[in-house]
Amino acid sequence: MNAKYAQVETKSEKQLSYPKSVFFIIGNEFCERYSAYALGAILVLYLRNALHYTEDEARLIFHTLLFLCYFFPIFGAILADSYIGKFKTLLYMSAVHGVGNITIALAATEWLFNPRVICLTGLFLLAVGVGGIKPCVATFGGDQFVMPQQAQELKRFFSIFYFTNNVGGLIAALTSPILRQDVKCFGQSTCYPLAFGIPAFLMVIALVLFICGKPWYKVRKPEGNILADSLKCIFCALRKKLSAKDDDGKKPSHWLEYAEGEFNQQLIKDVKEALGVIVMYVPVVIYMALADQQGSSWIFQASQMDGVVFNWFTIKPDQLGVLNPLLCLIFIPLYETMLYPLLKKVGIKRPLQYITIGAALCGVAFVIAAIVEYKLEPSYAVLPVPGSGQLRIFNGLPCQIELDPPISGQSTIPPLGALQVIDVEVTNGTNGILKERLRIDAEAHCSNVTIGSTSWTEEIAVYEAQSTSYAITLLNDQLTLLRVPGHDDVSKALSNAPRVRVISNLNGSLTLINQYDSTFHFSLSGPQHVPVPEEIYSGSYVAILNNEIVMTDLLMESGGVYTLVLQKIGQQIVGNLHIITPPATLHMLWTFPQIFVVTMAEIFFVVTYLSFTFTEAPESMKSLMTSVLYVSDALGNLLVVIISEISFFRILSPAQQFLFYAGLMVLNIAI
Repeated sequence: MNAKYAQVETKSEKQLSYPKSVFFIIGNEFCERYSAYALGAILVLYLRNALHYTEDEARLIFHTLLFLCYFFPIFGAILADSYIGKFKTLLYMSAVHGVGNITIALAATEWLFNPRVICLTGLFLLAVGVGGIKPCVATFGGDQFVMPQQAQELKRFFSIFYFTNNVGGLIAALTSPILRQDVKCFGQSTCYPLAFGIPAFLMVIALVLFICGKPWYKVRKPEGNILADSLKCIFCALRKKLSAKDDDGKKPSHWLEYAEGEFNQQLIKDVKEALGVIVMYVPVVIYMALADQQGSSWIFQASQMDGVVFNWFTIKPDQLGVLNPLLCLIFIPLYETMLYPLLKKVGIKRPLQYITIGAALCGVAFVIAAIVEYKLEPSYAVLPVPGSGQLRIFNGLPCQIELDPPISGQSTIPPLGALQVIDVEVTNGTNGILKERLRIDAEAHCSNVTIGSTSWTEEIAVYEAQSTSYAITLLNDQLTLLRVPGHDDVSKALSNAPRVRVISNLNGSLTLINQYDSTFHFSLSGPQHVPVPEEIYSGSYVAILNNEIVMTDLLMESGGVYTLVLQKIGQQIVGNLHIITPPATLHMLWTFPQIFVVTMAEIFFVVTYLSFTFTEAPESMKSLMTSVLYVSDALGNLLVVIISEISFFRILSPAQQFLFYAGLMVLNIAI
């Protein structure tokens, strides 16, 4: 009889086919993950470059978004488990997610009246959508299998699910920056609408795929949410404890026991154990405060670096996000097969030890980031500040110029050289303007050109918190000091491309061509009209004026700000390229060590915590502990927001800020 039943059971198991419904769920997950990673990769650059938020403001918005994305899943889980079920939650929240993506894409077109407000609205809708999808999609996929008969198929599903998640992230991290930077649309030099539009389109596809799978889904009714029940139990116990009288002679051994009578003993026991474990999640808050800055502060750091590789390919700062998931896929099997066995031999085998190593490595990664930032500081743009101004005098002559009185100790300007003073005190001026009479002397014969008057006096003005330029040139054989129209912009381009302007006494068309045949044109119409500074590609350029080569070997590199002075003196054309703001001093690949180390930290820290969650928590509390992980991540991002708003923190340099977070991690380990 038993053999007969065994045969029937075996036959039944063989008849269980792999559920078709999971392919719709996996397709939905791929599209949703691509959408999330694509947006996350370029968001901070969009906020800074297109919406013109400061880096601090962009960082605040980014981490507030992450806070909401990890906090809302608590409510998504309660909604699914206690009210409308996983299917409807996924359906409705995928729609909200899609609307959020579409709203962000529309904001990027700048068709609408207030792109900032519209973008922030879209980000909030996206966070709400993520909050509903994140806690439900994997478990809804698991619901499609018959257990325990399909235990192996379920394990395979989660492997495919994780793989799909990472593939979506890798493709997004590679392609989204290309769509942002290398495509031009709507009259802009970039194409954020396309970079945001494709994720929006994929979210629509994700929603359609999910709906198409409905005939095959196994939809379970809501069975209650352990998180909601646990919170009710905790609040009930607290309420009764606060209202209890001390003279009743019956004081419970644990404050949760005040909930007896309204909640069963097993739930109270499980909540006690869970609360005892939750204290172990405090370090997660600090860890996530550091780790999630890979998408904000580290991208801003990379945007100040040179990304040119092999003279034909340029790494974009937001493409560095591809390294973390890629290294994770490489490290996980290496840890399991090689590193963990080696550590076990030297006595390092407990979860707490792995967590400590992970936290320490995360701190080390931020120390490395600080060192990189210190190396970058010499290439920072020196901006004019209140109380002082900047002055530049460009010598357009191939002979030395003498100044009287000297300016900041400089009394001469070499042939085709420049005087650059970046800190001229203007407190003695009037209305923020310092005026000075300046006597200028030049050689009587300058490259075989006879100059009518070699000495004259001009008045120059330096403006508070502004950068002002003058050019010494020759007009009608007369030396002239001309004020360059407007004020100089010495800041680096947000794209980190070289920026160049041309000061010339010539008329005609000037073309700059680099070794890769990239071409840029400037229209020259005398010294009173200076073309607007233009962003160009990195490279070595040849200058062609009216089809004649006039200068060669003009090297302009990533992040540099340049002024090209081009003058006609007699029958010859002379010129020089001046560096106003130095180019990037480090290549973007120097961020690889910190990314490598923080990824090592992630495997030690995050993977161990995931394992810890499912081994130490009571069986009925596993979903609660998963929610605690989400909340810890949310609080880590909230901590970044709070710290960023502290006035003391704002005055620190980026390198000092990285060291501050490294010190915070040291404190976290010590506690």
